[in-house]
Amino acid sequence: MEKKTLLAVGICLMLYVAIAAGDKNKSITVTGWVSDEACGVAHTKPGREDCVRKCLKGGADIGHPEWKPQRMVFVTDTGQKIWVVENPEALKGHEGHHLKITGQVDTSKKTVHVNEVNAL
Repeated sequence: MEKKTLLAVGICLMLYVAIAAGDKNKSITVTGWVSDEACGVAHTKPGREDCVRKCLKGGADIGHPEWKPQRMVFVTDTGQKIWVVENPEALKGHEGHHLKITGQVDTSKKTVHVNEVNAL
């Protein structure tokens, strides 16, 4: 009887690990805003494009070397989840814009790898 219980627990554990790993890196299609890590949700309105570009670049060239370059993030419309963009070159030219993206999300790292971009 103990062998059967141990086998059942082992199978359940393997299924749990497989499900958790599958959810960790899933494909999504969402709408949201391209922002920077420091300002995040604060840049989710039209007209913030220039500010997002400055924050991504940092302030060294405008006399503020203390303003460090920020990582690009994507802020979802629903729930305002913030994901760091793994491949910011995919969103180059869309800083501060409202977009629909398709990509792979790693929920444990809170990152997104953007595969497709559509302007809204």
